[in-house]
Amino acid sequence: MKRYLILWMLLGAATPSLAVTTGVMPKSDIGAGAARTSMQPEARKAMADDSTGMRQGTIESVDVARGTFHVFGQRHTFDAAKLRLFGRDGKPTTVHELRRGAKVRFLLESDDKSRRRVAVIYVDQ
Repeated sequence: MKRYLILWMLLGAATPSLAVTTGVMPKSDIGAGAARTSMQPEARKAMADDSTGMRQGTIESVDVARGTFHVFGQRHTFDAAKLRLFGRDGKPTTVHELRRGAKVRFLLESDDKSRRRVAVIYVDQ
């Protein structure tokens, strides 16, 4: 009997914690014609893409001569003279290490407005 009482108390304490959410829940539109509120500039800036963040993916295609590669269908460019490329062992390597199917992590150049030019690439596999 004590086991069941303890079990009910634990379930009662755990149930309210399931309803707790973190972050901000978006407002739902009521009806198809509902007007959307415009986003504040601070919120837009906070939700914008972080151009200095690390990205990762698998190289779908690479063209070393043109200085381009595709990850998740997006074309990224690099300047072979400026690019810092690190191999699996963490040591600097050449651009010929970039191959189709290689798993990579990369950083974009912060001064590139199009957010497509890569500054650093880590080849993981």
